Amino acid sequence: MKRLITFLLIGIIILAGCGQSTEKKSNKSSTQKDTLNISAAASLTDVTKELEQAFNKQHDKVAINFNYGGSGSLRQQIEKGAPSDVFMSANIKDVKILADKDKAHNTYNYAQNELVLIGNSKTDKQDLSQLKNDEKVAIGEPNSVPAGKYAQQFLKDQNLYDNVKPHLVYAKDVRQVLNYVTKGNAQFGYVYQTDLAQHKKNGQTDVKELGKATLKTPITYQAATVSNKKEAKAWMKFLKTKEAKEILEKYDFKV
Repeated sequence: MKRLITFLLIGIIILAGCGQSTEKKSNKSSTQKDTLNISAAASLTDVTKELEQAFNKQHDKVAINFNYGGSGSLRQQIEKGAPSDVFMSANIKDVKILADKDKAHNTYNYAQNELVLIGNSKTDKQDLSQLKNDEKVAIGEPNSVPAGKYAQQFLKDQNLYDNVKPHLVYAKDVRQVLNYVTKGNAQFGYVYQTDLAQHKKNGQTDVKELGKATLKTPITYQAATVSNKKEAKAWMKFLKTKEAKEILEKYDFKV
C-alpha cells in the first residue's frame, strides 16, 4: 500500500512539472518575435526608421535589424554568408550580381534619387573647374559605393575627372562624404539629394547645394529578397504599398 501511494505521488509531481514546462513554453512563444535582417544602403538610414514603424503596425511580431553601408560592400557581405533576408540597394548592378548567382529574388525598383554637388556654406564656387591646391573633393569609393561610381562617371562625362582626381578623397558611404564636408575634411562632395535634404531638415546649415549632376541614366534603387523567410516577402510587398511610397516621398525620394 505504501509503495502504491509513493508511485501515485511521483506521478502527480511529474505531471505537475510537465504542466509548468508547457506553460512556460507557451508564454515564451507568445512574446518571441521573428527576426528580419535588412541590408540597406547608407542613404536609407533615416527613411527606413519610419518604414519600419509603418511595417510593424501590421507585423508587430517582427523585429527588424538593419545593416547599413555601401551597396557594394553589403552585396559582398551577403555573398560571404552574412545574415540577411532583404537587400535594399542604391543601384541595380549589385542586386543583379546576386541574382545572377541565384542569391537574390523578387526584385523591385522602389525609388529613384539625384546626385548633387555640395560645398561649404561660405564657398562662392559653383563647380569644380577651378580648385585650389589644398581643396579636397569627397566621393564614395567607386568600387563599393554607387554614389561614388555615379560621381566618377559624371566627372568623366564633363571632362573634369583628370583635373579633379588629385583632389579626391574617398569615403566608405555617402553619409561619410557628407560628414567630411560638414567637418571641413573636404571642401566639396557628391551626395544624394535625399541626404542633403535630411541634413537641412535636421537644422544643419553648414553645407549647401552647388548644383545637380545630370546623369545619362537615372539613379534607381532596387530591392530583393535574399532569403526564403515569409517576413522578407512581406517587407517587399509592403514596399509596394501607397503608405511606403508616401514615406519615401516624404524623405525626398522619387517613386
